[in-house]
Amino acid sequence: MRLFAVLFLLLPGSALVISTQRHAHAAMASAVLFFVVAHAALHALSAWRATTSRLLPAHLRYIDRHAAWTMLGSAWVPLAIQGVHTQPTSTLSVVGLVIGALCQLCSVRVAADRLRNVLLVLGSALQFIAVALLSSMAAG
Repeated sequence: MRLFAVLFLLLPGSALVISTQRHAHAAMASAVLFFVVAHAALHALSAWRATTSRLLPAHLRYIDRHAAWTMLGSAWVPLAIQGVHTQPTSTLSVVGLVIGALCQLCSVRVAADRLRNVLLVLGSALQFIAVALLSSMAAG
Protein backbone atom coordinates (compact mmCIF):
# COMPACT_ATOMS: atom_id res chain seq x y z
CA MET A 1 0.00 0.00 0.00
CA ARG A 2 2.76 2.42 0.89
CA LEU A 3 4.64 1.46 -2.28
CA PHE A 4 1.53 2.45 -4.25
CA ALA A 5 1.58 5.79 -2.43
CA VAL A 6 5.20 6.31 -3.44
CA LEU A 7 4.40 5.66 -7.10
CA PHE A 8 1.23 7.76 -6.90
CA LEU A 9 3.17 10.68 -5.50
CA LEU A 10 6.18 10.38 -7.76
CA LEU A 11 4.53 9.87 -11.15
CA PRO A 12 1.59 12.30 -11.06
CA GLY A 13 3.54 14.37 -8.52
CA SER A 14 6.36 14.99 -10.97
CA ALA A 15 3.82 16.11 -13.58
CA LEU A 16 2.28 18.43 -11.00
CA VAL A 17 5.69 19.88 -10.13
CA ILE A 18 6.53 20.49 -13.80
CA SER A 19 3.14 22.06 -14.48
CA THR A 20 3.38 24.28 -11.42
CA GLN A 21 6.89 25.33 -12.36
CA ARG A 22 5.74 26.35 -15.83
CA HIS A 23 2.52 28.12 -14.89
CA ALA A 24 2.86 29.44 -11.34
CA HIS A 25 5.38 31.49 -9.42
CA ALA A 26 8.64 29.99 -8.16
CA ALA A 27 7.59 29.89 -4.50
CA MET A 28 4.55 27.75 -5.27
CA ALA A 29 6.63 25.45 -7.49
CA SER A 30 9.13 25.01 -4.65
CA ALA A 31 6.34 24.31 -2.14
CA VAL A 32 4.78 21.69 -4.42
CA LEU A 33 8.19 20.08 -4.99
CA PHE A 34 8.78 19.97 -1.22
CA PHE A 35 5.33 18.43 -0.68
CA VAL A 36 5.80 15.70 -3.31
CA VAL A 37 9.34 14.78 -2.24
CA ALA A 38 8.53 14.74 1.48
CA HIS A 39 5.46 12.54 1.10
CA ALA A 40 7.08 10.17 -1.39
CA ALA A 41 10.24 9.80 0.71
CA LEU A 42 8.28 9.09 3.89
CA HIS A 43 6.09 6.50 2.18
CA ALA A 44 9.20 4.93 0.62
CA LEU A 45 10.88 4.75 4.02
CA SER A 46 7.85 3.00 5.48
CA ALA A 47 7.64 0.56 2.56
CA TRP A 48 11.35 -0.21 2.93
CA ARG A 49 10.93 -0.71 6.68
CA ALA A 50 8.14 -3.22 6.06
CA THR A 51 10.21 -5.27 3.61
CA THR A 52 13.50 -5.49 5.47
CA SER A 53 14.20 -7.86 8.30
CA ARG A 54 17.08 -5.74 9.58
CA LEU A 55 16.63 -3.12 12.23
CA LEU A 56 16.65 0.40 10.81
CA PRO A 57 19.11 2.96 12.15
CA ALA A 58 17.76 5.08 14.99
CA HIS A 59 17.44 8.28 12.95
CA LEU A 60 15.36 6.53 10.26
CA ARG A 61 13.08 4.97 12.89
CA TYR A 62 12.61 8.43 14.41
CA ILE A 63 11.71 9.90 11.02
CA ASP A 64 9.27 7.06 10.33
CA ARG A 65 7.64 7.48 13.74
CA HIS A 66 7.06 11.18 13.08
CA ALA A 67 6.03 10.82 9.43
CA ALA A 68 2.50 12.08 10.04
CA TRP A 69 3.75 15.38 11.47
CA THR A 70 6.21 15.88 8.61
CA MET A 71 3.52 15.12 6.02
CA LEU A 72 1.17 17.48 7.76
CA GLY A 73 3.70 20.30 7.74
CA SER A 74 4.69 19.82 4.12
CA ALA A 75 1.06 19.85 2.98
CA TRP A 76 0.34 23.23 4.56
CA VAL A 77 3.32 24.98 2.92
CA PRO A 78 1.53 25.48 -0.46
CA LEU A 79 -1.49 26.93 1.35
CA ALA A 80 0.76 29.36 3.21
CA ILE A 81 2.43 30.37 -0.06
CA GLN A 82 -1.00 30.86 -1.61
CA GLY A 83 -2.00 33.11 1.29
CA VAL A 84 1.19 35.16 1.13
CA HIS A 85 0.64 35.88 -2.55
CA THR A 86 -2.98 36.87 -1.80
CA GLN A 87 -4.37 34.57 -4.43
CA PRO A 88 -7.90 33.19 -4.07
CA THR A 89 -8.06 29.83 -2.31
CA SER A 90 -10.80 27.34 -3.03
CA THR A 91 -12.82 25.97 -0.17
CA LEU A 92 -12.46 22.48 -1.63
CA SER A 93 -8.67 22.61 -1.38
CA VAL A 94 -8.79 23.76 2.25
CA VAL A 95 -11.31 21.00 3.06
CA GLY A 96 -9.02 18.44 1.39
CA LEU A 97 -6.06 19.65 3.42
CA VAL A 98 -8.06 19.56 6.67
CA ILE A 99 -9.50 16.07 6.09
CA GLY A 100 -6.06 14.79 5.06
CA ALA A 101 -4.58 16.34 8.18
CA LEU A 102 -7.22 14.67 10.35
CA CYS A 103 -6.39 11.30 8.78
CA GLN A 104 -2.71 11.84 9.47
CA LEU A 105 -3.33 13.02 13.03
CA CYS A 106 -5.48 9.95 13.70
CA SER A 107 -2.60 7.76 12.50
CA VAL A 108 -0.32 9.09 15.24
CA ARG A 109 -2.07 7.14 18.01
CA VAL A 110 -2.89 4.01 15.99
CA ALA A 111 -0.89 0.96 17.03
CA ALA A 112 -1.89 -1.32 14.13
CA ASP A 113 0.47 -0.82 11.20
CA ARG A 114 -2.15 -1.64 8.56
CA LEU A 115 -4.63 0.98 9.82
CA ARG A 116 -1.81 3.51 10.25
CA ASN A 117 -0.73 2.90 6.64
CA VAL A 118 -4.28 3.32 5.36
CA LEU A 119 -4.73 6.59 7.22
CA LEU A 120 -1.39 7.99 6.02
CA VAL A 121 -2.01 7.00 2.39
CA LEU A 122 -5.56 8.38 2.46
CA GLY A 123 -4.33 11.61 4.02
CA SER A 124 -1.58 11.96 1.40
CA ALA A 125 -3.99 11.31 -1.47
CA LEU A 126 -6.47 13.91 -0.21
CA GLN A 127 -3.71 16.43 0.36
CA PHE A 128 -2.26 15.73 -3.09
CA ILE A 129 -5.59 16.61 -4.67
CA ALA A 130 -5.81 19.75 -2.53
CA VAL A 131 -2.28 20.82 -3.46
CA ALA A 132 -3.08 20.22 -7.14
CA LEU A 133 -6.10 22.52 -6.78
CA LEU A 134 -3.98 25.16 -5.05
CA SER A 135 -1.29 25.04 -7.70
CA SER A 136 -3.83 25.29 -10.51
CA MET A 137 -5.33 28.36 -8.84
CA ALA A 138 -1.85 29.88 -8.49
CA ALA A 139 -1.32 29.34 -12.22
CA GLY A 140 -4.63 30.94 -13.17
